[in-house]
Amino acid sequence: MMSGKSGALALEMVFVPVIIMMLKEWVYPFFIWKWFPVADTASTVLEWVLIVVTVIGCFAYIGFGSSARHIYKLSLPSSIGIYLVIHLPLVLPVILMEAGWSVPSLWKDLSLLWWGLIGDGIRLFTPDRWVFHPLTLCFLTALLFLCGRNVYVEEEESIKSLQQSKVVSNR
Repeated sequence: MMSGKSGALALEMVFVPVIIMMLKEWVYPFFIWKWFPVADTASTVLEWVLIVVTVIGCFAYIGFGSSARHIYKLSLPSSIGIYLVIHLPLVLPVILMEAGWSVPSLWKDLSLLWWGLIGDGIRLFTPDRWVFHPLTLCFLTALLFLCGRNVYVEEEESIKSLQQSKVVSNR
């Protein structure tokens, strides 16, 4: 069982994508259905939602990497381990189905929901003959996660207070 910093990062890596997926799958389509009764307009707005959710998902994975390093102070191997613990169960159904195994529908549905978090927006820009494979998405999110380890976000107020303290100490 994960505890402490590892558990907090794992909880964050589950909670944030689940919330984004719930918004993408149920909340946004409901409001689009209510506000845009014309099918063409609703379709266009849904496409824009897919693009926005994809961008948000990419930023979320960059944020996970950043928080793993700068907030939770986890080492690279620990961070990768947590990433794999969370994401291998989401990729495993694809591998099993390609090998000809039967996969429970709930597990497959969760895997497809996760895949759609970033994959649906990317698929809008790919040719029909090119299939965006879920393993490619796993590598993409892992790359975003690892790149995020080099991103450090600092609040503007703390930057100003640091600059003011340097000015005072230089006098």
